[in-house]
Amino acid sequence: MKGLKTIFWDWNGTLLDDIEECIEIINNSLKKRSLPQLTRSEYLEKFEFPVINYYKSIGFDFEVESFEEVGKEYIDAYASKMFECQLQQGARSALEKISRLGINQYILSALQHGALQRCISHYRLADCFAKVQGLDDAYAHSKVELGQMLLAEVGCDPASALMIGDTVHDYETASAMGVRCILIAAGHNSRERLLTCGVPVYDTLTDCVVSLNL
Repeated sequence: MKGLKTIFWDWNGTLLDDIEECIEIINNSLKKRSLPQLTRSEYLEKFEFPVINYYKSIGFDFEVESFEEVGKEYIDAYASKMFECQLQQGARSALEKISRLGINQYILSALQHGALQRCISHYRLADCFAKVQGLDDAYAHSKVELGQMLLAEVGCDPASALMIGDTVHDYETASAMGVRCILIAAGHNSRERLLTCGVPVYDTLTDCVVSLNL
C-alpha cells in the first residue's frame, strides 16, 4: 500500500480469534435468563457497537437488570477465557514483518485496557506495537473518540495511516479518524455486513496482509 507509515489494529476478532469463546459466553448469559441461544450466523449479524444495543437486540431487558451488571458478567467470563484463544493464522509473522519494515503499529481496542495489556503480554506481542490502547471500562460503548485521541497523540498524517479491523464499528472509527480502512471477515461481523462499508474486505488476515504489497 503506497505511503503506508502507520497501522491501527483492532484486537478481538482481527488479531485474536476469540469468536467461539465470545459466542459461548453470551449464550451462557442468555441461558441464565431463559433467552434463546445464538447461532454463529445470528451472532455475526447481531453483534454491534455500542454493545448495549446488541444486548437489547438479543433479548436483555435493562429495566429489570442494569447494563453495568451484564457488562461485568461478560467481562469476568471473558477474562477467564481470553488466554484460551488463539491468534489469527499468520498474525504473529505479519506483525513481526511489518515491524521490521519500520511501519508503526498500534492496537485500538474496545477491550478494557488492563485486560488488553494482559493479552498482549500473554501472547508476547508487546514489542510489535508502539502503543496498545483499550477502553477505560468494560462496557464497549465506542472506539471513535479513543481513536481520534490516539491519532492526535501519535501525530501521524491520516493519509499515511490504515485501520485493520473486523467490524462495521472499526470502519466507523476509521472514518472518524480520517484514515483508510481494510476489514477482515474472520471476526465478529459477517462478510455481508462488512461489504456494506464500501472498503476492501478479505476473508483472512493473511489475505489482508498480502493485499498491502509490503
